Amino acid sequence: MIPIIALIGRTNVGKSTLFNILTKTRNALVGNYSGITRDRQYGYCLLEENRKIILIDTAGLDINLTEIEKKAQKQTIEAIKESNLILFIVSARDGLMPQEIDIINNIRQYKKKTILIINKIDGINDFSKINEFYSLGIEKIHKISASHNQKINTLIKKYLIPWINSTDQKEDLVKSNKETQKSIIKIAFIGRPNAGKSTLINAFLKKERMITCNIPGTTLDSISTPIKYNNQNYILVDTAGASKKNKKTNNFEKISIIKTLQTIEKSNVILLIIDANNKICNQDLLLADFIIRSGKGIVIVINKWDLLNSYERKKIKEIINNKLKFLYFSKIHFISALHKIGILKLFKSIKEAYENSNKKISTSKLIKIMQEATKKHQPPIIKGRRIKLKYAHLGSSNPPKIIIHGNQVKYLSLPYKRYLINFFHNNLDIKGTPIQIQFKDNINPYVKK
Repeated sequence: MIPIIALIGRTNVGKSTLFNILTKTRNALVGNYSGITRDRQYGYCLLEENRKIILIDTAGLDINLTEIEKKAQKQTIEAIKESNLILFIVSARDGLMPQEIDIINNIRQYKKKTILIINKIDGINDFSKINEFYSLGIEKIHKISASHNQKINTLIKKYLIPWINSTDQKEDLVKSNKETQKSIIKIAFIGRPNAGKSTLINAFLKKERMITCNIPGTTLDSISTPIKYNNQNYILVDTAGASKKNKKTNNFEKISIIKTLQTIEKSNVILLIIDANNKICNQDLLLADFIIRSGKGIVIVINKWDLLNSYERKKIKEIINNKLKFLYFSKIHFISALHKIGILKLFKSIKEAYENSNKKISTSKLIKIMQEATKKHQPPIIKGRRIKLKYAHLGSSNPPKIIIHGNQVKYLSLPYKRYLINFFHNNLDIKGTPIQIQFKDNINPYVKK
């Protein structure tokens, strides 16, 4: 197994900043505001000789907690349990705080190896506060400034690499690194707040990995979790709910929405989760449109289906057929994430969408379909000449992008382009992923430049 290191500490001591530096990502939300991290965030840290460790960013352990923060702390305790090493992070500017004594006592209950990381040493002239931390009785102590990237390399070379070398897990490391290189399908769970995204992930994992609460906005960050089902590796990415634009949002909710859109771009298949109790609104349609434009595979999930009676179910199906008809190529699943009804069937549609997005299609087949499409519905006449589509081939996969060459193709109308996309979709029998078509005009060598 790959060694696991958990970053533990109070809120706003720099855990997420250090996580981003070590993983060389910006996956963890960072800001001068306590309580941003709620779920535990996983990431890979690549050290020398291509040796990987897994880092876990966690919620701050504090007092005077809200309902969500109490659940966040349970996630942090789980991170302590599953880790092999703890980086206990404190702030040099604050000095030793009473709750940090409780935190280290909590860590010691689980008998975990611990390194004390004194962060925010930049600009510190009074070392009396730093000296307070020695009373915690932790043998290994290292001072850094995560925000200024100071002493991070020393942390890696002096502490992390020697620790890995002493774990005697070299064979497991090599095996695990090979496993991570296998094909992994990354699934993003997208939808409005409180649609049941985190509940669905927990249902897949059969445990409360994500914090769930009947309060919109429980998830602020995009949280990744690996899972294996039927010998296929997946990464499940929970995201913050995308609220309506006219709704008041603070800066971190706005950042969360941006990260949600970024997550769509980085994922292979998107689960668009819709609460069956709520009407399909413009926000759902905008999310669906963004997913299509990004070219990602999509599966529509209508959650909380168990709460509707037969009449309500009939009405919601009519609404779906009307408002989401542009997603005709996508599979629709009616589930209950809370009661785990219909959730395993999702994997079949997810894999189908992924495989279709990477489908290889011969040029001869594409040309034949193009010719059938133009025979059934000819392109329009422009300036006395009919637009001619001459040649088609596959430009790229994921999503399938078909390149069509011809004369005057720049004059093709949007309805005709949609007709061609639909025709290719139906004849190629591609389910779960959009098709993109790019048109290229043939260059006439006799036209003066």
